[in-house]
Amino acid sequence: MPAASEPYEFSFPYPPQLKGGDKAGCDAREDANVDLYSYNSETGTWTGPLSGPVYTNPSYLEISSSNTGWKGIAIDVSYEGKIDQSDGHTLIDSVFFHAERCYRASTEFGFSHYLKGQPSDAQISFYYEINANCHPVGKCRVHGSGEPLEEKRDNVPIQIPLHPNSRGGSNWIYEAFLIDGGSKWRIRVRDPYTHKDQIAPIDHDVQDFFMQTVKEYAAQGATGFVTATATRDGALIYSDNPPVMNIVRIYSAK
Repeated sequence: MPAASEPYEFSFPYPPQLKGGDKAGCDAREDANVDLYSYNSETGTWTGPLSGPVYTNPSYLEISSSNTGWKGIAIDVSYEGKIDQSDGHTLIDSVFFHAERCYRASTEFGFSHYLKGQPSDAQISFYYEINANCHPVGKCRVHGSGEPLEEKRDNVPIQIPLHPNSRGGSNWIYEAFLIDGGSKWRIRVRDPYTHKDQIAPIDHDVQDFFMQTVKEYAAQGATGFVTATATRDGALIYSDNPPVMNIVRIYSAK
């Protein structure tokens, strides 16, 4: 829920929940190599290692089973609606690969659409990241040594086409896959029916922090999950045409 209309399989509207909750089946000690801590800003102290359920933000969520061989990702998706005015809060529509099932200290790559009621709402980002959800530094630590894991991320902005596709719709294929032995991401936006490029392909150099990871991915592919989700960090001001992410299909590059 909610049901998606043809040709879409999934529909992710603005999430109505005001609060998050504990994620079923995700324990803070599930990953034996990583310890999680919580920070008290009033006292300036850390508590941990934590145990028990992991708290997540409010969202609509679809997550796949584990699959192998991932060397890239593509989504046939339509981004519709808008936020009329910025009030400091953000809606994030994302489709991404993640190596860690419960998103903690995870390696990720995929596409995110940040909506804030600003001109940047007209673009999405391809991103890749290590130690996702480990901010601030000290939240995630190597088990045994206590070494903090630092979250590192690179974003590549991509303009959403404003014109209709070849069949009059608003869905496009956004794709990113490894080339040159894992040293670059090739990023494209294509018509889902004619497969014609809508932008000049972007060959983006992989940053040093991700280089060892993508060499392994380029050689044998990654093992993990794919999630599609809409998440917010607070109530937003939006129009009678509220934002929604409609997904036709998600592909893996192998």
